[in-house]
Amino acid sequence: MLVTKQLAELCSLLIDELYGELPSRIFATLVNRGRSSLPQLVQHTAMTPRQLKHGLAVLLQYNLLYYSIDPDTELAIYEANIEFAYNLIRTGKILEMVEGSFGAPAKDVMQNLLLLGQTRVSDLYQAYAKKIEQATKAVIDDDPFELETNGVNGDAHQPKKLDIPIKSMGQLNSVICRLVEAELIDVVHSRTFQTPQDIYKAVEQQVSDSHFPGGVKGGKAKIEFQEKVAEGLRKVRAESKSLKRKLDQNVSAVKRRKLLNGLGVANGVHDEDGGDPALDPKQVIRINYEKCLVDLRNRRLVQFATDMFGETTAYVYGVLLKILTKKLPRCRLDPVMDLAEDNDEVHGPGFVTMDEILDNLKTGIDLSLGLGKVEKGGVSTTAAEKVEEQPPKKKLFVEEAEVDGDASADEDDGGDDSSSSGDSESETEYKPATNGTKVTFADTATKEIRLDRPGQLRQHLLLLSESDQRFARHCGPQEWTVDFIPLVRVLAQAELDTVIERTSGRQGLRLVRILRAKGKLDEKALPNVALMRKPEVQQKMLEMQTAGFVHVQEVPRDNKADVKKSFFLWFSDVNRSFDRLLDTSYNTMLRCIQVLERLRQKEKEVLMLTKRTDVKGRERDVMRKEYFERYSRFRENEKKLFAQVMRLDDVVAVLRDF
Repeated sequence: MLVTKQLAELCSLLIDELYGELPSRIFATLVNRGRSSLPQLVQHTAMTPRQLKHGLAVLLQYNLLYYSIDPDTELAIYEANIEFAYNLIRTGKILEMVEGSFGAPAKDVMQNLLLLGQTRVSDLYQAYAKKIEQATKAVIDDDPFELETNGVNGDAHQPKKLDIPIKSMGQLNSVICRLVEAELIDVVHSRTFQTPQDIYKAVEQQVSDSHFPGGVKGGKAKIEFQEKVAEGLRKVRAESKSLKRKLDQNVSAVKRRKLLNGLGVANGVHDEDGGDPALDPKQVIRINYEKCLVDLRNRRLVQFATDMFGETTAYVYGVLLKILTKKLPRCRLDPVMDLAEDNDEVHGPGFVTMDEILDNLKTGIDLSLGLGKVEKGGVSTTAAEKVEEQPPKKKLFVEEAEVDGDASADEDDGGDDSSSSGDSESETEYKPATNGTKVTFADTATKEIRLDRPGQLRQHLLLLSESDQRFARHCGPQEWTVDFIPLVRVLAQAELDTVIERTSGRQGLRLVRILRAKGKLDEKALPNVALMRKPEVQQKMLEMQTAGFVHVQEVPRDNKADVKKSFFLWFSDVNRSFDRLLDTSYNTMLRCIQVLERLRQKEKEVLMLTKRTDVKGRERDVMRKEYFERYSRFRENEKKLFAQVMRLDDVVAVLRDF
């Protein structure tokens, strides 16, 4: 990850916000100075060794540092883990995602892991055992007659329902096992805290000593050497999945859990004792952010599909993504580690059949919603049955948003894709009506237009595959897949277009799309193509050049560099615009957190008052009107700032992580 000044300051502020000033100062020093030992940190931070050890322990506890032992000096060398530091800002999104997928108990376990950092299983069990015991004791003390036998129903020893998500240790064990199987929890092993560069060098040295003692000579030997290194790196990475492999071997527990997920969970039944093996108490576990990013990407793509097609088609798309990414461990593959590995993890997410999608659809979902009705003869069967076995070539998604030549072609919002299930890519076999094929959404369709459930599902999948965004691809008979790289590229470009439209208006967005479609255009030809006046074009282009959305190139007519005799070509470099937008997002998030800290300092006395036990939760009743109004304004501003930070994080995730 490219670490800029804004990103480094942002991560330091996040650590300061959550863990205090001491770890934040150490982290900032490591980011600015690079890899450092304890004596070097003493010199750079002017702290005592004892203070540094406390701060380093906190950072290591939350996986915010890498460390290794220098063989020459036998000193520990520390390095900042910038990726995990930035992921702290996504804590709320991860918890919301886990609650939506696995329920409130899983969210509670994940929240505790996020608060505790890397944790031994025994410590987690002890913490929950204490909570359950305290909650049970509180119920008994509150109503001592609750445990008596009910003479009507004959139910004995039935205490009140506990107000904590985890009701028993068996349920806790089952929840942890489910999160491990979903790869949201990883195992901490001996090389967890080594930097990727150190791991690569160690594996490379090991391969050289064991397989190439005489050195790597020749092209064939170099290829074999890279394959051996990639295999060794994959073994190191697989160490964190040891607990998942152990659980996968327990076939009976997996089958039981699938049955409960399909039947019992919907009715509120929890799998408190699903036959899961007892976890090793000494096992250390932590959050797997890579898999969390995969699920967050699915949620973002479903939201994108909802904006394009509606809720029903987006729900079908969400089920497709869930099945497709079940065994996908990360969003982006490592070009070295995943070299020549023959499995779906490298070559793509594979494919999903329609039967699998039907099995995972809720029976209460009406698939007829969101589909237009058209006569049978009005559908091009050739286009509908088109199968694309290979993903689109690179040139199809490196090219940016297209403009069909005329200047007003980009005025469309792109929201009409949902009504184009019958695409006219090839020669159609239907007879068009006066104004084209007639499509209606009314329920007055004839009997032959009505489709069964598989047919309706197929129509939703065709909508996704035939859209301009290419949400899905029909890769075989009854088989569907998703090409994530070009799709995320389209999503990133949509985010960029949104920013351009808000900062430069519709005219600015229109000019940028023209440049993407035409390439480089002379400043004299651009007004004619855009059908705008020259002063307006010049003003708008200078405004967007300052914002970094467009760029200009000077081309001299002859060998003499004369400004009056040069061509000035305007062009749009999307990659440079992405980098500029990413850096601007970091800077804006940093400013939001700084403004929030300034507001806290301003309202310090009011916030100190709200922390009192006799005031907390009763602010409106206890506080004076003047103080309560100040507190309300602060909470409103805080909510707005956090919402802005979360929205900017969506942009960063699309541009960098997905």
